[in-house]
Amino acid sequence: MNDREKIFHLARQAALFIQKHHPQAKEWDNIIEWCVWYISNSFMGALRNEEGKICALIAARPVNDPDDGNIPYKHASDGQCIYIDFLAIEDREPRVYAAFERICRDRFGKREKIAYTRVAVHDYENLLRIARKQPKIGVLQHEPAETPSST
Repeated sequence: MNDREKIFHLARQAALFIQKHHPQAKEWDNIIEWCVWYISNSFMGALRNEEGKICALIAARPVNDPDDGNIPYKHASDGQCIYIDFLAIEDREPRVYAAFERICRDRFGKREKIAYTRVAVHDYENLLRIARKQPKIGVLQHEPAETPSST
């Protein structure tokens, strides 16, 4: 499989995952091309489970201003905001948050803001710091409190 075929193969897998988690995407007439563009620019990352199926996917791009995220494909390699166009996580996969942080840091480095869903803007470092702590979710951090009925 050459590089072009591999990108289209990955784009088809990503498109199916997106359509599963974002039903409106089934109406898009260019979802494969959209995925190809994100993959080709290294703006898409996927985490696969033990069976090799995508269990989490992110499509994000650097922009100068959070409002630039409203303009399809607009990006600025040195933009100080990372705009998340799509993020979905299946089955509460515990590795996802650590992988999300690693993908953002490896691909985008230090930035000031992160924006998503075309309405929310947050401090970039703060969100990644929170993501780093997420693998602890589901792990008991303390003993259950005693209730009057348990004494």
